[in-house]
Amino acid sequence: MLRISTPLNSALDHQKFLESKAMSPEHSQTDRRFFTRWVRGTFVGWVLGFIFIILAAIIGDSIGMGETESQFIVGIGMGAGVGYIQGRMARQWFGASNRWAWATVIGMGVPFIASDFIGAVWSEYSFSLPLTVAIGGLLVGLLQRRILCSHSGRANWWVPACFAGWTLAAGTAALSGGFLDIFPRVWPVAILNLGVILLGGVVLGIVTGGALVWILRR
Repeated sequence: MLRISTPLNSALDHQKFLESKAMSPEHSQTDRRFFTRWVRGTFVGWVLGFIFIILAAIIGDSIGMGETESQFIVGIGMGAGVGYIQGRMARQWFGASNRWAWATVIGMGVPFIASDFIGAVWSEYSFSLPLTVAIGGLLVGLLQRRILCSHSGRANWWVPACFAGWTLAAGTAALSGGFLDIFPRVWPVAILNLGVILLGGVVLGIVTGGALVWILRR
């Protein structure tokens, strides 16, 4: 339909333009604030996940489970740490329910539990941490996508964002293993190795935080 330009239309268009320009800095500042909080919080959740894993391993040793190589505590522990912190931020930001945290625990836990089961019935099975985490990231994205659907029409993009974020984060663990194979095991290398592992939380926060800001942007 042909739109006839009139002084009134021009004035309205100009007013809309001025309103959008006036709102942009505020929205941009809010997005940056949330993104920074999300990255920082995800890093804290990543560290908390490692603490959960260590505590679970200690408890497992105390009750006689130390002789079995169970990987499920890695997935559930990391899922609990990241899911708890991200769940709190998601609830404050856009009103997500506790399902967000549970989606992270379940999504990360299932592939690790499946890996333990496959390893128990198939002696030739070789566990791969990056592959298992990547599958977990995909499941987390699929489960949390259902939560985001009621908040944005871009929710489908959360699935590849989660997959990429968790996969890249797991890559830091693989990189840290390479350091131990190349360099002697002295304390400076141990500190560097720990720093590389913890960097995974920052990577996960940047990838998923950037995607979430874009998905929820009006």
